[in-house]
Amino acid sequence: MANNRSRRTAAKPPARTGPARQRARERIAAERAASKRAEKRRRLLAAIGAVTAVLAIVAALVTVKLTASPPHLAASESAAPATVVRQVTSVPVTLLTEVNPGQVATPLQKVKTSGPPLTIDGKLAIVFVSEESCPFCAAERWPLAVALSHFGTWNQLGITKSSATDIYPNTATLSFRAARYRSAELTLQTTELTDNVGHPLQPQTPLDARLIGTYDVPPYVNSVDQSGAVPFLDIGNQYILAGAQYDPQVLAGLSAAQIASQLRDPASPVAAAVDGAAQVIVAAINQVLHIDAAGA
Repeated sequence: MANNRSRRTAAKPPARTGPARQRARERIAAERAASKRAEKRRRLLAAIGAVTAVLAIVAALVTVKLTASPPHLAASESAAPATVVRQVTSVPVTLLTEVNPGQVATPLQKVKTSGPPLTIDGKLAIVFVSEESCPFCAAERWPLAVALSHFGTWNQLGITKSSATDIYPNTATLSFRAARYRSAELTLQTTELTDNVGHPLQPQTPLDARLIGTYDVPPYVNSVDQSGAVPFLDIGNQYILAGAQYDPQVLAGLSAAQIASQLRDPASPVAAAVDGAAQVIVAAINQVLHIDAAGA
């Protein structure tokens, strides 16, 4: 039997027109662009996170550094060896006059309007205020000890070094904190305000304060901001020294024993500086003693 039904062929989907294809391409391109932007954002956020973490670590380390207690610094002072004491206290006057002191850093100055010499217990007063931490004080103790040995006797001299963190670090020096001085003509008053790491040591006396307020000021120092600085030496209110007479660099790298051993060598830069400064002090004391004797 003839099949009078015709076979129906499946219909094909209509071909995409030009505008539809273009929109599809644009959508795909937009999706790809959005994906790239999202990836960039992820990478940027990751980088920012890493940098933030590093900065947080650095900040934490800085905070720990700033808030941590500084390492404990221990002061050091000990009795001066007998050899050092002997060498410091036995420099002949003839040797003091032989050396050429060279350039003076800070001169001993005559008080411009002085009255009668300052005395303590009926004897000419020598007042020295310093700090063990101060390198300029460290330098000036040597000539002062040498000079005063020509008028009396030292006992219990110490040795120490200036601050390790100041200019001219670790300058070897004598210490007067426990020293005793006996003289028929002089009364010595010394005050070591701090030890060699800056801790308070001996309080300033009323006499120290009065003399510093009167003489450790212009014109005996160069400017007002230098007022009250140490070392300060007063010889009977007739001569004032507000500073060190020579550059502490002369003593750089030397131990107390090495410094003391060179004091009898006129050709040594150490002897030139220390002995030359000591002679200035000796001459000033002799002049004031002469004034005191003439007025007696």
